[in-house]
Amino acid sequence: MKHSRKQIQHGFSLLELAIALAVLAILAGGVLKGRELLNSARVQATITDIANLETALSAFQARYSALPGDFIAAAAAGLSNSGGDGNGLIEGDESCNVFTHLQLSGFIQGDFTGGSDESGNCTTGSTMGNQFSGRYLLNHTMQGPNSRENAMALLIGENIPVAQLAEIDRKLDDGNPLRGAVQVLSGEEELCTTLASQWDEEQGANCAALYIIR
Repeated sequence: MKHSRKQIQHGFSLLELAIALAVLAILAGGVLKGRELLNSARVQATITDIANLETALSAFQARYSALPGDFIAAAAAGLSNSGGDGNGLIEGDESCNVFTHLQLSGFIQGDFTGGSDESGNCTTGSTMGNQFSGRYLLNHTMQGPNSRENAMALLIGENIPVAQLAEIDRKLDDGNPLRGAVQVLSGEEELCTTLASQWDEEQGANCAALYIIR
């Protein structure tokens, strides 16, 4: 006569479950910490980019008594065949030659080719990449909520998490997105800011912001 053996099934003990949960918590914490460090690095790199561009602009003006992009004698100076009208403002297609002039004059590194597409927007190759997979753009036509008319403004980016913009603002300015050196791009106030004139970090939208150079 054959006797059947009962199969004993073992489940997880409370200790094993606790260890598994602890490991998952450590992994999740590591991912969040890594993301936080990456975002902080992007913010710091953006601040460095801004400082370097300000230095390059000042050096360009000191050498040529003109602004990159707007430089009417750019061709004669060997800075590509695309010059500006020399009116002291970077406007229209002149925006698309700013980084080319800065690079060919030796004030920034890169490989830029000025030009715009059929819609009048600067091509990717004509502008400098930012730290958030977007592009920097420099001209006198972009406006913040309280920037003066014809202020020279650097577009930090158009699709940046608002928390990173808030950190950039706090490090460079006063943390208020509606005034000062760092401002939200006009038209995005409702999406990106609170009624208390703060960056809306709780909503967490991706926003566009300017750094007002002068």
